[in-house]
Amino acid sequence: MSGLFSLLKRELDGEIAMSTKYTDPKLVPTSALIERLKELADAVAKGNRDELTMRIPAEVDRDADIVLAEAARRLEWMMGRFGYLL
Repeated sequence: MSGLFSLLKRELDGEIAMSTKYTDPKLVPTSALIERLKELADAVAKGNRDELTMRIPAEVDRDADIVLAEAARRLEWMMGRFGYLL
């Protein structure tokens, strides 16, 4: 069974809980985004593409595309507010 199919089966069987804690990426605490960014960096370094999946409905504190976009949005805001960050 492929890794992605296995994850999907586990999710459908209720073994992997869906995160419904946040309804909007703007509501996700920065500390949660930082932890998820670290997990995503580790997954990329190890070649674990399963961590890069996107779910339906979206999990705004887990889905890689949403987490990366929200982190970038917050960095852009900080740059605009405080100037370039070093």
